[in-house]
Amino acid sequence: MSLRRSMFFHLLKRGLLGRGDRPLIAFIALAVASTMITAMLNLYFGLESKLNRDFRSYGANVTLAASGAQALPEDASPKAQSVLPKDSLVAPFAFAIAHASNGDAVVVAGTDMSQIQRLNAWWGVSRWPGAQGEALVGSKAESHLGASSGAFDLQFAGRTLHLRQIGTLKTGADEENRIYIPLSTFESWTRIKPSLLEISIPGRSRQVSAAIAMLQSVFPGMQVRPVRQLLEAEGAVIGRMRSVMLACTVLIALTAVLCVFSTLTSSVLERRRDFAVMKAIGSSQKTVNILFAAEALSIAILAACTGYLLGSGIAAWISQANFHTTVVPQISVLPLVILASMVLALMAALLPLAQLQRIEPAGILKGE
Repeated sequence: MSLRRSMFFHLLKRGLLGRGDRPLIAFIALAVASTMITAMLNLYFGLESKLNRDFRSYGANVTLAASGAQALPEDASPKAQSVLPKDSLVAPFAFAIAHASNGDAVVVAGTDMSQIQRLNAWWGVSRWPGAQGEALVGSKAESHLGASSGAFDLQFAGRTLHLRQIGTLKTGADEENRIYIPLSTFESWTRIKPSLLEISIPGRSRQVSAAIAMLQSVFPGMQVRPVRQLLEAEGAVIGRMRSVMLACTVLIALTAVLCVFSTLTSSVLERRRDFAVMKAIGSSQKTVNILFAAEALSIAILAACTGYLLGSGIAAWISQANFHTTVVPQISVLPLVILASMVLALMAALLPLAQLQRIEPAGILKGE
């Protein structure tokens, strides 16, 4: 048994190293395919994570609002945070219409300044408030305040609030018409509790949908809604990226299969006499097939490992050059690349294996 095993590995080694350039050509074709598959997978997984993080900086992707004119429960923010994924952001909002000293009506929003600073990193803010009595004023709301040296008063329900403008907000949207103050200051002044939670949930669309379902079960009667524009934009970008990468990978894989198929077919024709001798001295068709498949798989595994190293480097270069971020090599990609390379090699070997079935030792050894 050991002699047969030793002879098998001797023939395998001879088939890999003693056939001129043919194994090298197959190796190069599979290595190129493995390189591109590795680069595409690393870019896909790495850039998808980056896109998810980038989209989170564009604000909330889910809102939770009280019905009608009601307020949210006192523990709404911590309760929502407790059932959401770890890196979720939750910012409470309360709103009131107050009047400036000149009588103009302005919308005042009370919120957690530290949370919205993280939630809305895309906002154009000259300076964030950091203490009581400080306000962030929208660029369009400034004209209604008549502020002197940055200080102004607001009236609500007969109560006056003295504020100092610390920063100006520019978003190009409705936020520019509002004045943002700390939630504790807002509640003590207006006696109004938060009625809205803006929530940023990390992850893919199905993870966001699962989180929405969880919120709906925890807050029955409340309005839990996804921010469709953000989710659809994210899904469209990731979907297009997936389609382009899949198309490129399939095209490269097909090219590699054709190249390896041509090489293996030529190898079978070139080595007909060797296989005929093996059959003549007692080797079964199964043994001949296993030997030929083992040669193809050995080339495939070596090509996959080489392609993984090259592809990881290419993915890091592409991501840095085009997206200004470095994609870290994903070790989980290596088994997929090895499996893909082996499948491509076996696909290319199917027809050559069928040709092996038709080899007749007597005819070939007689020179027919």
